[in-house]
Amino acid sequence: MIKLFAAFTIFTVMISTAAVYNLKQATYNLEEKKRDISTQILKDREAIKVLKAEMAYLSRPARLERLSRRHLVLDSTQNEQLSSEIASLSMRNNVQMANLPIDNFQLLLPRKKPDPIAISRRINNVGQRSKVKLASFSQQEVQASMKNEQNNQENQQALAENNLYQRILAKIGK
Repeated sequence: MIKLFAAFTIFTVMISTAAVYNLKQATYNLEEKKRDISTQILKDREAIKVLKAEMAYLSRPARLERLSRRHLVLDSTQNEQLSSEIASLSMRNNVQMANLPIDNFQLLLPRKKPDPIAISRRINNVGQRSKVKLASFSQQEVQASMKNEQNNQENQQALAENNLYQRILAKIGK
């Protein structure tokens, strides 16, 4: 009987030891997870501070006024623009979305409707000039010149974007 009681006691001590060890490991893992979350919270708070500073810098009234004068064509409000009823207001149909690399803000800008007569004249003039050019050259020369012209346009566009990027960086001060 004493051997059975001793075996039961030893078995109970072993189970208790294993349970305490598992509890200790679980506590250690939770503390480690808590430390990781705390460091992530600190990093996020720093990022929020940086974003708030950037937002304060970008939303300065003088800067916004300068950008609105530069990119928006706004006049002072006239009496004819005021309405007494909401039903009398209509949706604007001459709005152009402009995506500017300066701030990556999308601005609503009024857009002039193109003159169809001027466009058709321009297309006819370009078509007649290209027919004259194509008649005097072989196909291979025309393809080579078209590729060169396309490469030149791409290079000019890349230079213009790079130049704009450099000007933006110079204005920001980086």
